[in-house]
Amino acid sequence: MRSLGRILNRLSTLSAAIGGVAVILMMLQIVVDVLLKNLFTWPVPLTATLVTKWYMVAAAFLPLALTEILDRNVAVEVLFQHLTRRWKRILGGAVCLLSAGIAGLMVVPLWDEAMKRMAAGSFIVENGDRLSVWEAYFFLPVGFGLFALVLLYRTVILWTGAESGLDEVPIDTDRTDDDITGKVHG
Repeated sequence: MRSLGRILNRLSTLSAAIGGVAVILMMLQIVVDVLLKNLFTWPVPLTATLVTKWYMVAAAFLPLALTEILDRNVAVEVLFQHLTRRWKRILGGAVCLLSAGIAGLMVVPLWDEAMKRMAAGSFIVENGDRLSVWEAYFFLPVGFGLFALVLLYRTVILWTGAESGLDEVPIDTDRTDDDITGKVHG
């Protein structure tokens, strides 16, 4: 079980790293585009399309699984923090299972759409330049699919008490804000 968690962790990290590279490329392209446009009236071709159809999609959806592992999603813990360890595991697993189901249900239509776009060879023409965009449609089902797998894995870990290989902060531990931010208690 632990080795499966390690594999999921590595895949999630790789997926998020690709999203991070997309952010860096987006920033560089926008800076170069603005500079060239203002200094030489020569814009970088396809900047708007690359930013909206490639970079932003990768940056938004590929890191979903890693945000779950790192517990960086929005959470409301008004009642949850007062539950016993056993109930935290039961309820936490149920929430992970429900969330995995929803994310998993999203994968199928997103995958179908990506396959349709691939078959059609979808592209966008901007100022006479053509850019293939069908590949970017796969970022969504990959991101949501990996997210669903991580949530299913967490459900199993929570309900069985098995050792996790995700290296995440366990849902049933008591932690303070300092624990979350990584401050050392002295």
